[in-house]
Amino acid sequence: MLLRRYVSGGLPEVPKVVISQLEQAMATLRLGLAEMRNKEDQLDAQINQFQTQLRRLPRQVVYGQTSLDTSLTAMGEIEERLEDAVANRRRLLEIKKTATQELEALELLKRVDEARSQLAGLKKTPTPVGPAGEDARSEIRRLEDFIAASSRQAEQSITQRFRERTNGDPPAV
Repeated sequence: MLLRRYVSGGLPEVPKVVISQLEQAMATLRLGLAEMRNKEDQLDAQINQFQTQLRRLPRQVVYGQTSLDTSLTAMGEIEERLEDAVANRRRLLEIKKTATQELEALELLKRVDEARSQLAGLKKTPTPVGPAGEDARSEIRRLEDFIAASSRQAEQSITQRFRERTNGDPPAV
């Protein structure tokens, strides 16, 4: 509820507590994403290893280094492990995608907050006359447009993911 009011502009200024929570959430997501990248690298190495083993085993049978039965059993075990590693990688990528989307939404919220602060500062300062005044008015319009567009984008993103979590609805295209 707080994020919704914040995104739609219902709160004139966000308390510092919310900002620190926002930054903490972003830091937590970044750490999680780093862990996911590490796990993805591990799974990629595992998948590569299993594929290499599957390519090498038939040659060992052909050249008499292992028996046919032993090789067939080993290939079956490697294929099971490979399928499991591929499935784990697919699941990991889904989690990583969700975490990335969440981080992007939070970063957008942070940029909106920074733009609001900048806008508030510009509005407090008397507008000069002449070209400098026009530059200030132009910057105010640019910030207001950015805030409006980004707030709508963040609200849509948050609402869409909330629906997905609560209803299991697929994302809108």
